[in-house]
Amino acid sequence: MNGFLLVNKPPGITSFNVVKKIREITKIDKVGHMGTLDPRACGLIIIGLGKYVRLEEYILNFTKTYIVEIHFGISSDTYDREAYSFKYQNIKNQDISPQKIEEILKSLLGEIEQEPPIYSALHINGKRAYELAREGKNLKLPKRKVKIFKAELLDYKKSKFPIALIEFKVSAGTYIRSLVKDIGEKLGCYAITSFLLRTEIGHISISDSISFNKLSKHWKENLVSPVKILNFPLIKVDALEEKRILNGNNVLLPTYENKEIFVSVVNSKDNFIAVGKIKGNVLKPEKVFSIE
Repeated sequence: MNGFLLVNKPPGITSFNVVKKIREITKIDKVGHMGTLDPRACGLIIIGLGKYVRLEEYILNFTKTYIVEIHFGISSDTYDREAYSFKYQNIKNQDISPQKIEEILKSLLGEIEQEPPIYSALHINGKRAYELAREGKNLKLPKRKVKIFKAELLDYKKSKFPIALIEFKVSAGTYIRSLVKDIGEKLGCYAITSFLLRTEIGHISISDSISFNKLSKHWKENLVSPVKILNFPLIKVDALEEKRILNGNNVLLPTYENKEIFVSVVNSKDNFIAVGKIKGNVLKPEKVFSIE
């Protein structure tokens, strides 16, 4: 069986735990997540089943939307609550206010350079960064360019350790924990991610997901087609064109204004058969899937 599951991951388990659970209940060997979530984070995660795991490269590039809770005056080497030790700071005299936070959020919009946290899943010489960090290695990860499309303050609460609730929409590969740390530095104080919820992946909303604890009984009726997941323009082909595509050959189609775009290709029975790239009037298949 092939398809996708949109899962609402609870905090306290890894993305691989979700994959393992789905393998157990579906008895399908090929299962993979389309973008990880930190163990303490919760929210939307896309799981591919069967042959559609091969579509990961397209889904990983989708934008992500998060709601993050920030505690000011607290720091850790992981930038969140997963750390073994914390630092605390008296920030009564610091200039923290909703207005100041909103000014900083505006300054983050657009393309920025970001340094990933050392406790991340990035590969360095064949090892995960977090593994090297736990070994006490002194890491300096290269900065990367990311885009911040939205940064909105939803709520702010004064306390000994002030709390802010912020919604971010960001490009793939953006670390919210690093953004939170940067916000604190711009304010002149510590800042830590205390809660993180992923609400959207591209056009897909958490409202369309199934709770993790309901997977065992309801996974079959919650399978989603690749056409809905990819959300590419749809091309329907006839039997002759289908045969050419399944053999990996290009086909001629009506012009698309010479724009180079990805499309989902279905046959005359609306079965998904390929992801293609179309330019002008030529459709080149990139990922081809035989019909069972």
